[in-house]
Amino acid sequence: MAPTLNADVVQRLAYVRFLYREGIEQSRQPAPLRSRAITSFHDAVENYLGTVTQHLGIDVNKAPDFIQYWALIKPDFELPKKDSMKRLNDARVALKHNGTFPSEHQIEQARQTLDDFFTTVTPKVFGVDFDSIDMVDLLTQPDTARLVREAQTHADIGDYSMAMAGLALAFDALLDHYARRDRPMAGESPFKFGESVYIMDEPRVDGRNARGNTRLKKLSEFAVITQRAMRAISLGIDYTSLARFRVLAPTVSAYANGSKRFVNLPSVQALTADDYDWARHFVIESGLRASRADEIRGIQERIFAQDWNPQEPYEQRSWTGPVGGTPETEEVSVFDEV
Repeated sequence: MAPTLNADVVQRLAYVRFLYREGIEQSRQPAPLRSRAITSFHDAVENYLGTVTQHLGIDVNKAPDFIQYWALIKPDFELPKKDSMKRLNDARVALKHNGTFPSEHQIEQARQTLDDFFTTVTPKVFGVDFDSIDMVDLLTQPDTARLVREAQTHADIGDYSMAMAGLALAFDALLDHYARRDRPMAGESPFKFGESVYIMDEPRVDGRNARGNTRLKKLSEFAVITQRAMRAISLGIDYTSLARFRVLAPTVSAYANGSKRFVNLPSVQALTADDYDWARHFVIESGLRASRADEIRGIQERIFAQDWNPQEPYEQRSWTGPVGGTPETEEVSVFDEV
């Protein structure tokens, strides 16, 4: 009987699946960019093997060479695909150390090998299916994680139109997570780029109202598009992938009664499982990239807590040049105008 999975093992398996998906996406790029898939596939397997040894309680003083894992784990479990994995390792060495690009056939062969390897080994060692390991557990944005999970319930029954609408909401929630400020006095988020423009803002430039305000309408549209792009790019999200996501996913509009609706166009109804899988991976990858901003928002909150004391005046200092100058100071209140 496989040992019970703990949170650390689940997270490590989710990371392995993320690396594997990264490799699949890279394998679809043109040559020679697709060569990077070999490295991602190798990283996925190496992390997986390390997780297997941890989960089975196998004592490892130091990380063994890649192929040595098969002998190390053999007393507890007979790992398959040793010869195929050796070819993957050889291709990775050839790429990294000799600059030899793998062929399209080698990359596809590696993908098939990993698919079979993970699908076969995971249930026997960890007691779960590899496809059931959810990378959403790696996300640090609660609303985004919730919406991704909710979208999956629709994908599970084959409703990819609704599932993609859920992913569209999840991505919007991701950008909103970093654009908002959690404490009113902590200052504007550096990932906000100004207030959002809404259709009801005055002066109205939609419909008939746009006839006499064509320039303002163009500027408003440009502001909306640019703000959305800047919010994404500032979080390290790949804009080309975002463009693909926006083309695929339906536009979901919010209404005053709290409902969120999208037009179920023929193109939306034609969305496939592959479209959904790619979009889901994109949202999760975007969330992982954006999580680097968590530290910045945390610093902003910490500074607010340090500085917020309106009852005490603060010292104001003047720049004096190099050390040895004579500083001038005066006390000012946070409510005084500068």
